Amino acid sequence: MVGTGVLLGILMALGVTPLSDRPDTPQTIYGGETVAPGEWPSVAAVDRSSLLCTGTLIAPNLILTAAHCFEGAPEPGKIRIAFGDRSPDAAWETVAESYGVHPDFCDPDDCKADLFDFAYVVLRDPAPAEYPPMKMMTTQDQWDDLMDIDTPVTMVGYGLNENQLQGIKRVAETVITRFSDSGLEFQAGGMGVDSCQGDSGGPAFVVDGEGTPLLAGVLSRGYACGDGGFYGIPSSVLCWVSEDSGVDVRPSGCSECDCLNPDPDRSGCDRCTVGPGRPIDALAVLLPLAVVFAGRRRGRYPTSQ
Repeated sequence: MVGTGVLLGILMALGVTPLSDRPDTPQTIYGGETVAPGEWPSVAAVDRSSLLCTGTLIAPNLILTAAHCFEGAPEPGKIRIAFGDRSPDAAWETVAESYGVHPDFCDPDDCKADLFDFAYVVLRDPAPAEYPPMKMMTTQDQWDDLMDIDTPVTMVGYGLNENQLQGIKRVAETVITRFSDSGLEFQAGGMGVDSCQGDSGGPAFVVDGEGTPLLAGVLSRGYACGDGGFYGIPSSVLCWVSEDSGVDVRPSGCSECDCLNPDPDRSGCDRCTVGPGRPIDALAVLLPLAVVFAGRRRGRYPTSQ
């Protein structure tokens, strides 16, 4: 039988660090860089003091982020929303008036895909005009034109940088690598360029033909940092967000939020089939020891919780 010391040595050689040796705070976007001053102004930090997540402004008083950032049901007034290049020195900040977690959110222990890992935060104070809400992908034409294997995506988030300083907004460029069978999630990143803990709830943007960034994904979870993450498609939950929050973000002319069908098997969408790369099920097969020693990433809180 392999001794514990030998096993830990093997894991560390493979880049798997024991849980007790990992930092208690979130980690950075891998392979990214600090944003230029004022860049991506409507990406904000969702700060619970002991947990830092990321969110995107989609209405003057509404942030879209991840459901798992609200484990433990924190009081709204203790959720700080910070705008600017650095969370601790926010250019503008407010607190949550209320928030909601999607009723179909599924723990990653129980679901392998389509976790509905979405939450919204209603801001106590509307964001000033210098933080314009981001546009979202909401039409079938946008989806058909932009959402394909190898489509470039931009990830933005707050997390630790290489110097272990958190709260600095960073950005990285990568590509879509695959879609879930339903099309409600996609995978992006890998080869050392990726999002990670602390970027939970953060955006993945694609750029349309006019150069406009569109919110296409919300970060849910992933493999080991640097190996790729999974993003939920926000268009699938806009009716729930509108009805539950009282802030209407439904697409114009699409009151039922059924104007975009991401199903890869729908008629005429042969480009949207699942692409190459590790299947979602491979997480449990390829990384059984990493799950035991390193814990879960992005779909859970950091070990300090």
